Amino acid sequence: MSPRKRRLLFLINSLNPGGAERQLTELVSNLDPSRFETLVVVTYDAAGPGKEGFYRQVAAVPGVTLACLHKRHGALGYARSLPRLFRLVQAFEPDVLHGYMEGNLPVLLTGALLRKPAVWGIRRSSVDHTKMDLLSRALLRLTIALSGFADLVIFNSEAGLRNHRAMGMKGPRMAVVPNGFSMERFHPDPRAGGAWRRSQGIPEGVPLLGIVGRLDPVKDHPTFLRAAARVIRQCPDAHFVCAGGGPGPYLEALQAQAGSLGLGERVHWPGTCSDMGNVYNALSALLLTSTDEGFPNVLGEAMACGVPCVTTRVGDAALLVGGTGYVCEVGDDGAIAAAVLALLGEEPPAKADRSSDARARIRDHFSVQALARNTEALLEGVVAGLG
Repeated sequence: MSPRKRRLLFLINSLNPGGAERQLTELVSNLDPSRFETLVVVTYDAAGPGKEGFYRQVAAVPGVTLACLHKRHGALGYARSLPRLFRLVQAFEPDVLHGYMEGNLPVLLTGALLRKPAVWGIRRSSVDHTKMDLLSRALLRLTIALSGFADLVIFNSEAGLRNHRAMGMKGPRMAVVPNGFSMERFHPDPRAGGAWRRSQGIPEGVPLLGIVGRLDPVKDHPTFLRAAARVIRQCPDAHFVCAGGGPGPYLEALQAQAGSLGLGERVHWPGTCSDMGNVYNALSALLLTSTDEGFPNVLGEAMACGVPCVTTRVGDAALLVGGTGYVCEVGDDGAIAAAVLALLGEEPPAKADRSSDARARIRDHFSVQALARNTEALLEGVVAGLG
């Protein structure tokens, strides 16, 4: 008689497009179906037609069931959604409850009332509270205070673990499981990259340097643009792309800065892109100029496509890139430009080796399979510890 499968229940706010949502999707898609039965519970419904995010993808995974609490926004919404969560837990009888971000506190409460182990998933790494509203700060303080009651806290970055410890988090067990990247979804594809260049009016064969991320001050697009102005002095045929959407006034301010730096039509603004594999494959190098990050997905995705990266020293970026790219200090547009020029100046064999090394680093250390196996081992440890 085969042993009973472990039952895992994950709780997350939504499966709308986002880094954490994609990582949960990758995780449950790669859990061993012969050993685990999974229920993914979302707090909110999909945003609407055409904005389903990862809802359908998760629902289609063998061995995975998707349920929704249909919570209304606001504190009063919990009056109905929490009883629904209790009923789901009682019916499914999970061995472990695993929260993601805002799902952590409800999971802890439910686990305490129904005597189920509670695991937290924390994606935040920053210690900068200035960008948080009063409610978010209060919830962070509550999370720190209650962390000792969670059976396990899983971070997606060493920076997150380090910073939460500095804030006073003292969970009985805390571990890091880095994000994982699909080598099938993200892979070298020069033809797709060339087609995307043509769709944007970018000439074939010219250097194309890109930044991928929402238009937000934390991504520090101004430093990217200043570095671009330095690069174009030495490499006058270079083009640049800022892939990502954001508020209109901020976009206009960045475009005005590009104009004042003499970049003119050399900077392309395609907005939010759904075909990110094609975008990465169009690039000669990816730049990440952020002032604050945890575990930057864009670096891993680009590297899986064989694209070299230049990044600032934020979060786990240096750990992720390793020796396959360059790491610079935050705001140092001169160093960033010098690193880009060094990449562009490499001979074709060296470029090919660097591309191969970048993809191999993701395959060997940060694959979705590694994400799943590492998480499985930690959750099995939680269950075994209760025996």
